[in-house]
Amino acid sequence: MLKVLISYDMLPGKEQECQEYFVNILAPGLAKIGFRISDVLYTMWGESPQILSGGLVDDMPEAQKIFLSSPWTKLVDGITPLTENFRVRFLQMEEN
Repeated sequence: MLKVLISYDMLPGKEQECQEYFVNILAPGLAKIGFRISDVLYTMWGESPQILSGGLVDDMPEAQKIFLSSPWTKLVDGITPLTENFRVRFLQMEEN
């Protein structure tokens, strides 16, 4: 199992547009290609990314299928002009 983390900072003056893109386009678009966002965190102060969202995938081949796809690229192209420091990370979850 892999935890997928998507983080970014919203550009000043683009916060509402960015949030609307996330809710109305990015999250539903990811669901259509097989990834469901399970959590979203907003940083109010400090040096962490302003937005951190995440979800789970079964394994690296599934992650590659989703995050190397052309629909994913189009979703990223839509949010990039609204953000800075956009980053996707994959963390191997420990088995219990």
